[in-house]
Amino acid sequence: MKRHTLVLASTVCTAALALTASACSTSDDTVSGGGGAATSAAKDDGPAVDGGTLRIGLDRPFAKLDPAETGLTSMPMMILANALYDPLMVNGDNGAVQPYLAKAFTPNADATAWTLELREGVTFSDGKPLDAQAVIDHINRLAKPEAKCACATDAATIGAMAVNSPTSVGFTLKSPNAAFPSLFTRSLGYISEAPAGADTPAVGSGPYTVESVQPGVSATLVRNPSYWGAKGHADKLVYKVLPDVDSRYQSLRSGDADLIWTETPSQLKQAAGDGLRAATGPGSTSTVLFNTKAAPFDDPRVRRALQYAVDRSAVEKVVYLDQGKVSDGPIGSASPYRAAGDTSGYPAHDPAKARALLAEAGHPDLSFEYLVDGRPEGQQRATVLQQMFAEVGVKMTIKPLDAAGLGTAMFQRKFQVMDFITSMFGDTDTALASLYMPDAPYNFTGWNNPKAGQAIAAGRATVDPAQRARSYQEAAQEVVNDAPMIFLTENRTGFLASTKIGGLPDVSRRTVINVSPALLWVKK
Repeated sequence: MKRHTLVLASTVCTAALALTASACSTSDDTVSGGGGAATSAAKDDGPAVDGGTLRIGLDRPFAKLDPAETGLTSMPMMILANALYDPLMVNGDNGAVQPYLAKAFTPNADATAWTLELREGVTFSDGKPLDAQAVIDHINRLAKPEAKCACATDAATIGAMAVNSPTSVGFTLKSPNAAFPSLFTRSLGYISEAPAGADTPAVGSGPYTVESVQPGVSATLVRNPSYWGAKGHADKLVYKVLPDVDSRYQSLRSGDADLIWTETPSQLKQAAGDGLRAATGPGSTSTVLFNTKAAPFDDPRVRRALQYAVDRSAVEKVVYLDQGKVSDGPIGSASPYRAAGDTSGYPAHDPAKARALLAEAGHPDLSFEYLVDGRPEGQQRATVLQQMFAEVGVKMTIKPLDAAGLGTAMFQRKFQVMDFITSMFGDTDTALASLYMPDAPYNFTGWNNPKAGQAIAAGRATVDPAQRARSYQEAAQEVVNDAPMIFLTENRTGFLASTKIGGLPDVSRRTVINVSPALLWVKK
C-alpha cells in the first residue's frame, strides 16, 4: 500500500499532453515552486534567504536511506527522499505527470515501447554520471527480490531495457501502458547508486548529502557541493522521527521543529489560529473495503446496501471537520480523467433502500467485524459508520489492530470489512490498475469484474487522453455499481510550518503532496 512529487517543475503541460507525458518537457529552471500560485506564495515571503538549519519532524521511522525502502518514497517521507535523490518524473497539479530529471518520456503508437530522454550533465554526489546505464542499473537493482522494494511489481512490467545513447533509455513493455511514466514518480524514479554497505545510504544526485544518520531516529544532511542544479537554501537539514501525532504538532508550536507532516483534521483546523502556515492538498481518500471472496460480501446486494446506509457528508463533517470533501468514486475530483460535473452516479444516502436490499439478500440482521487502526480519526470514523449501519439493522463490531496487523489482514485477505485510507487515488492510472484488476498487487477486495477489467486495459492501451478518460469512466462506474468498496471522503494532507519558513509552495491542486526541502528557507 502506498501512502503515496516534488513541487519542482515550473511549467505544466496541457491536460492532453500531461495525460500521456508524450510531449512534456521540463523548464530550464532547475527548481521552482511549481506554477503561478506557488511562485506568488514565494514572492509574498520576500527574497529567498540562504543559510541556517531547517528542522523537519517526520511522522514515521525509516529503516534505511535508499529508494528501495518503499516507505521513504511515501508522501510524508518524500521531504527526506527529495533532499538526497532527484526523480525522473514528478506529479503536478490535478494529477498531471511531468518530467524532472527526464527531459521527455515518449511512447510508440500503442504504448508498448517508451523512450526516456535524460538531462545532460547530471552527476551523483560522488561525481559519477547519472546516465542511461545508471537508470537501467537502478531499476535492475530495485527489481531484485533481495531489494524488498514494492516497486518490483512495477519493474516486472518491463520486458527489456536498452541504452540508446548516454542520455536515452529504451523500454519495451510486456503489455501496453499509456501511464508508464507515472511509475517513475516514486522508488523506480529516484535514481541512485547501490549503497556501499548494509548501513550506508544509497548515493543520489540530490541537493543534499548525509552528514550523519540514526536509522529510525534522525538524519542530518548538508548541501551537496557538486549538485548539478540550483543549490538548496538551507545549509543543513535536520530530520527527527516524531511518530506521535500530538507530540509532533506541539514540537512545531514550541519551535523545536520548523516543518511537520499532518493528516489530522483537528490540527489542520487549528493551525491558522496557532499562527502556523499550511501547504496541503487532497492527498488521501478514506474508503471501506469488502472481502468479496467470502460470504456475505460476495453478494453485491449486501455491499450496495451498506453503500446506501452511509451518509458521506455526515462522515466528512464529523470526522474531518469540513477540512475535506465527499468522495464519489475512484476518479478523484481533481483527476484529469474526470468528466465535468461527474459524480459517477454514486448512490445517495437511503436507509430504506439499504434495508430492502438486505432483506432481498436474506441478511436483514447482518453482523460483521470491522478492522481499523488505532488512530483517533480512524476510531471516530468507525464509530460513525457503526451508528449508521445500526440504523438499518446491521451490527458492526469494531476491532482495532496495529499497523502491522492491519497490513497482514489486508494483504492476506483475512477480513470481512476494513478501514482503508490511501493516496493511490491521487494517481488514477495507478489506482485503477492496482486495485481493481483481477491479478493486481493491491486488489485487497478480491473483486473480479470483467467489464471493468476490459475498460481499464483499454484505457492503459491508448495514448489518446480523451479515449482513455472514457474507458476509465466506464470502469469507475462499474466500481461504484458493484461496490467492492465504499467511498467516503477526500482528505487534506500535507505540511504545517512555522511563520519563519519561507518558500512554502501552493500544493492545493496536488493529489500527490511532495515538497522539496531545497525550495524552503529559514527567515533571518
